[in-house]
Formats: sequence, C-alpha cells, structure tokens
Amino acid sequence: MKKMAWGIALVGILIVAAPMARAGSASGAPSADPVKGEQVYKAQKCSVCHRIGNTGGKMGPDLNKVGATRDKAWLAAYLANPKGENPKNKMPAVKVKGADLDNLVDYLLTLK
Repeated sequence: MKKMAWGIALVGILIVAAPMARAGSASGAPSADPVKGEQVYKAQKCSVCHRIGNTGGKMGPDLNKVGATRDKAWLAAYLANPKGENPKNKMPAVKVKGADLDNLVDYLLTLK
C-alpha cells in the first residue's frame, strides 16, 4: 500500500511539474520569445558591429553560430556585463533588461 501511495504522489508531482518545465522556468513563467528577441536585436542596432547571415558589421564577432557555442546563462551574463569576461572588451552592456534581455538571449540561441 505504501508503494502505491508513493507512486500516486510521484504522478501528482509530475503532472504539476511538467507544464512548468515546458514553460521555461520553475516559476511557470512563459519562456522567452526569439521572434521578439530578433526585434530587440534590431532595435538595439547590434548589427552595426555584429554580422548575422550576410548583414551587419565586422567590428564585433560574427554571431551566425553563437547559439551553438554559448549557453543561455553565459549569454545573459555577458550581455549584461561584457567587461566581466574581458576588462579590455569594447562592447558596451546591452541597455535592455528583463523580458527583452531574455528574448534577445533566446534569439541568439537560435543562431546555430
């Protein structure tokens, strides 16, 4: 009987936790939107320095495959404080925060 109770409890936990995992965070908040992130990229004029596809500058790194080489946590930390990675870095911190930063990071993660 105890095994059955544990099994039922485990199923209950999975039923509650599964939608949260799909939502992108433990709080159940919706995950970021890469389409909106591309809009943030354009609005912040990142392409002045960075290239994606055949468009953009060459002053900063090419971002065509950044999503294959960096993860979400690294990108979020780096964009908020590029000089934390390298004090001589000339890239300014991005001026967006919160959902806009999350969207930008998710957009960059699609670039593989």
